Amino acid sequence: MNIDSSSSCAVVIRKLSVVLFLFLFSCINPNFAGAGQSYRNTGMVVADDNISYRYLLYLPKDYGRNPSREWPLLVYLHGKSCRGYNLEKLKKYGPPYLVSKGWNFPFIIVSPQCPPDRIWSTDEWFPSLYKSLSNKYRIDRRRIYLTGMSMGGSGVWALAIKHPEYFAAAIPMCGGWSTKNIKAMKNLSVWAFHGANDRVVSPTETEKMVNALREAGGRVRYSKLKGQGHSIHKIYEHSEIYEWLLKHGK
Repeated sequence: MNIDSSSSCAVVIRKLSVVLFLFLFSCINPNFAGAGQSYRNTGMVVADDNISYRYLLYLPKDYGRNPSREWPLLVYLHGKSCRGYNLEKLKKYGPPYLVSKGWNFPFIIVSPQCPPDRIWSTDEWFPSLYKSLSNKYRIDRRRIYLTGMSMGGSGVWALAIKHPEYFAAAIPMCGGWSTKNIKAMKNLSVWAFHGANDRVVSPTETEKMVNALREAGGRVRYSKLKGQGHSIHKIYEHSEIYEWLLKHGK
């Protein structure tokens, strides 16, 4: 299925496909079929103000079979409704939801939880998290990816601008940020998504980021989803976005 399609017919087909998606995926794409390892819950302390960010960690089912193999890392940032101290809230949608339903991904996936009354840019949390993970797990430093939706989509832009040195590619969904310093992330590959009928965050928020990045010489792809509102989390059920990520490396 082409998720760049913006026709009403494509939207209907996309909805109908969800029912059979896991079955079809197991037949045509073994990278995502079957069950991976279970989550490992742990925590970290943010260096700048001693605030704790807990996270869910997913390891692929084949992790550990080859001691020398390094794995891509996918960093997933949730939306505003999932903030707090209950990691189960993260399983409402996105990669954590899919993992809870038995999907196997060819990534290590880390899903941090933003504390209440904060947004992803409030604290300097990522360098500490990455250092902790890289000391414990075999991460391919050339293939670190970033995605998120709504507040998490804004967080993707903010984090990629602040720390572009970590990431090879990013997929922000229905979120915008300040275009100041966007040139810093011009070497990242970006695929941005937004629902054309979004009444929570206007599509113009994504479009201003896309246009600014293009003007800065960045590599950016934009999919404006006709007939879709703010809740476009079904995009995470399409293998195409993960296959796109894996094509990119630093």
